[in-house]
Amino acid sequence: MNPHTDDPLDLEEFPVFVQEVRGHRPFPWQSAYAKRVTDSATWPDLDVPTGLGKTSIIDIWLFLLAWQHTANLPRTVPLRLFFAVDRRLVVDQAHESARALQHALDHALPGTVTARIATALRDLAGTGTALESVRMRGGVDWSSRWLRSPAQPAVITSTVDQYGSRLLFRGYHTSPRMRPIEAALCGTDALLAVDEAHISLPLLATAADCAAYQATATHPELARRAVTVVSLSATTASGDGRPRHSITDADRSHPVAGRRLNAPRRLTLLDAVGPEAKDTTTVFTQAAELALEALLPLVERPVIAVVANTIRAARTTFQRLTERQDIDVVLLTGRSRPLDRERLLTHPFVTELLAGVQADRDKPLVVVATQTVEVGIDISFAGLITENASLAALIQRLGRLDRTGDLHLAPAIVIRTSTSDEQCSIPVYGEAAERTWTWLTDHAPLLPATGLNAPKLTAAAPAGLLVNPLTLPSLLAGTDTARLNVAPPRIPVLHRTLLDSWTRTSPTPVPDQTPAPFLHGLDTSPEDVLVLWRADLPTGNGEPDFDQWAIRMRQRPPHSGETVAIPAAQLRRFLTRAPDPDDTSDLESTPRADQTTLPAKRKKPLPMAPALRYDEAQDAWVPVTEPGGIRPGSTVVLPSHYGGHDTYGWTGTRHHPVTDLGDFPSAPSTPTRIDPAVLSLLATGDQHLTSALAAASTQAVERLQEADPEETTPIVQELLATLLDHLDQHPNGPYTDLARTRLSQLRMVKQWTSNPTGRTEKHGHIVLEPDTPSRLLLAPPRPPKGQPEQVPGITDETADASSLTRPVSLSRHSSAVAERAAAHAAALALPADLVDTLRTAGHCHDCGKAHDRFQCMLCAGDRLLAESIDEPRAKSGMDPADHTARRRAARLAQWDPEMRHEALSALATAAWLDTRPEHPRGTDADLLIHLVASHHGHARPLLPPVPDPAPQKVTCTMPDQQQITIDSADMGTDWTGPDRFHALNRRYGPWGLALLEAVLRLADMACSEEGT
Repeated sequence: MNPHTDDPLDLEEFPVFVQEVRGHRPFPWQSAYAKRVTDSATWPDLDVPTGLGKTSIIDIWLFLLAWQHTANLPRTVPLRLFFAVDRRLVVDQAHESARALQHALDHALPGTVTARIATALRDLAGTGTALESVRMRGGVDWSSRWLRSPAQPAVITSTVDQYGSRLLFRGYHTSPRMRPIEAALCGTDALLAVDEAHISLPLLATAADCAAYQATATHPELARRAVTVVSLSATTASGDGRPRHSITDADRSHPVAGRRLNAPRRLTLLDAVGPEAKDTTTVFTQAAELALEALLPLVERPVIAVVANTIRAARTTFQRLTERQDIDVVLLTGRSRPLDRERLLTHPFVTELLAGVQADRDKPLVVVATQTVEVGIDISFAGLITENASLAALIQRLGRLDRTGDLHLAPAIVIRTSTSDEQCSIPVYGEAAERTWTWLTDHAPLLPATGLNAPKLTAAAPAGLLVNPLTLPSLLAGTDTARLNVAPPRIPVLHRTLLDSWTRTSPTPVPDQTPAPFLHGLDTSPEDVLVLWRADLPTGNGEPDFDQWAIRMRQRPPHSGETVAIPAAQLRRFLTRAPDPDDTSDLESTPRADQTTLPAKRKKPLPMAPALRYDEAQDAWVPVTEPGGIRPGSTVVLPSHYGGHDTYGWTGTRHHPVTDLGDFPSAPSTPTRIDPAVLSLLATGDQHLTSALAAASTQAVERLQEADPEETTPIVQELLATLLDHLDQHPNGPYTDLARTRLSQLRMVKQWTSNPTGRTEKHGHIVLEPDTPSRLLLAPPRPPKGQPEQVPGITDETADASSLTRPVSLSRHSSAVAERAAAHAAALALPADLVDTLRTAGHCHDCGKAHDRFQCMLCAGDRLLAESIDEPRAKSGMDPADHTARRRAARLAQWDPEMRHEALSALATAAWLDTRPEHPRGTDADLLIHLVASHHGHARPLLPPVPDPAPQKVTCTMPDQQQITIDSADMGTDWTGPDRFHALNRRYGPWGLALLEAVLRLADMACSEEGT
């Protein structure tokens, strides 16, 4: 029985909750929507004008989730809300809104509605956290996962590619082993809210298809957990038959909402297309400066937006306007590394913009931007200059003009820079932009740029077309708006056979269907690649040392804070220095170029600068030396000296080296690379600084290689002091503060050791590289016992990679995982038999680690130690970054890196079940065996077919303490796996089975990190 039913929430308390957490009452449509959801048990699509708070669906969802729990009703409100947007954002309003909500729950005053909601959500989650607000991110190791518990209420913001690829078991920029977990979190107990859904129709259709397939599961409890889909748009996007919710007269007469709906936006057209064809970027830059001169005398507040369709046009305009002394200028684009974006958000101009520009500002603030300001950012401009685009895009941009409706005049100028004909095409929007322009010319005043001066444009602007949410419907009456927007893409049908293929994540079928057409349609350009830069990629005789590149990437795996998403075609252009213009925008997908507009096919491929790509099938970093090797959806590493990115984001040019952010941010116990090239770029990149840092590091490494154990700590301390002295001479470097903070933290470590298993709660670990005398890695001590440790490099891939957390016995670890998995299952309200199955799977999952040679590997290859310990280990305590020590341990133990301990665990579990034990284990023996076999992401449907080259008897302790002896000679291909996997997918549904796996695997990861 729910302990909080003595104080249940009342639906009438929703406005009070909003007042407490947001400081204002909800708009009428918001309260009406909450009531409609509860009355109909459905989530209608939202058709609400820009500026009226569509992100409040987060508040509505959270309130209803808590209300249902306190009312002791069967839970139908999903545990997780995914907020997906089909573009790259510089400010994520949904994420910031969720963070504010999380903070309000964490600090709610006793007796308030918010405090009661927080208590209910903590009880629902079974943890001390009421709500988590996270951004979906990629990664190949355990530390990259974005939720620790499948029962945790959470708001996850993402792009269409991020969410959609994970839903389809093909998560971009993740490892194949993590894909089932992420598919489970996306496809069960989830509410998918797609913002500006008119440009995300394929995802809406695909997600609905996935929900329908999950609903066919024969297990009713898993069938009902399918994802729920809702679209949010100011432009009707959903298909026929889907219920919709919109504003009413109560909103139109509301004192706040009504003012926003009646905002006095006046639109004027400026035709900059001349008789001579020019580059559209140049045309827009010149016309935008003319329009700016015209608006400066008109605006009632000194803040104007200049919105371009491509990053190149925005950057060129920004550079031109920064030459002026009478204005302040800032650039906002969405394609930037998160760490650079966070820095940009602290820029005085940006913080002022987000807080609201005051009327008495000394100079006007001009914000040059791309589509990134169309959604996800709550700012209000007094004037708008925009490149011509599709109707939907223009409506979104106009929604950022006088967003609060407080001005008497809010002028907007739309600039046409090109036409769509046989010779050229309008970048990004094509013929939709041309048709929109034609429609606008029938309603709004038009001025040609040729011979026009700013005063004439200033005089015309106040008489522009009045465009706001109340006038727009009459303006569009009788108009085929489909022609004014980018044509909806053809959406392929998701057949069951294809879905079955996608559920096979290990091994992945060959060939494998890309999910891109199901996320963006058949008529869109290829999806993005993730790009990151590293400064420690060595060369030999002037050529890339790809083996060393791969080793460096395994030492310090990529993290989401250092990556930027770039269209695959534009990265190829950048690496080949192709002459084609870079028309990259901040939209995730754009219509595929018509054949008549494609550049002529080149006779010979252009030479390409080499790069490194993570190959999922091989689980390896592989060289890329040809353009075809840049595959959409992959992760690509570039040497820092290539350039291509600056503090504002992607540049597409190779002018300046890019800072290596591989070590930032990270957990306190994450290893840090002491590398001269890396540290120097964080400061200035000055060659003199690099040489000084290299000399200090080289001397320290030489001393460490010959030092006695007691001498290591003083050497490291001296090195850190010297490095800090050098960095202090460059205090104004782009990231000098981060480097200084990290080195200062390392100086606080009292003891250092180079022993492979010597890292403890008091000892830091030194990793030396014999082939690189000027480089070392420093791993700080482990956090105190009981605190989780998320260290890069802990993965499910290699034989030892999941066993590198702090040392713990096998029995203790197995018991902890069993109870944690059962707790997760109970919090999810799974049936009792499934709770028993998951608890038993936790007891059994690692029993195969009792193999003598595996134990020897966990003891760093020390056979005598392995034979002398009191009981088998589950974890070794070795440092993931110390690849030399790890390879030595596996070699000394004679453990084949491809052999899987879970194969032995599954054999032991099957043998134990044959004895018909009385231990509670659920009712599905096939599920139990599958959960044990798949707990590292394999066995979907096959485990790696690797036999033991030196078979031996292995005695495993089972949940009832029965000793089961198996023969490791039986390892290899399990031909019963595919049929079992197929049957379980039909029984529990593709996402239901993945959820059961995720319950066990997330419990295993959490207990491993906690060391319990």
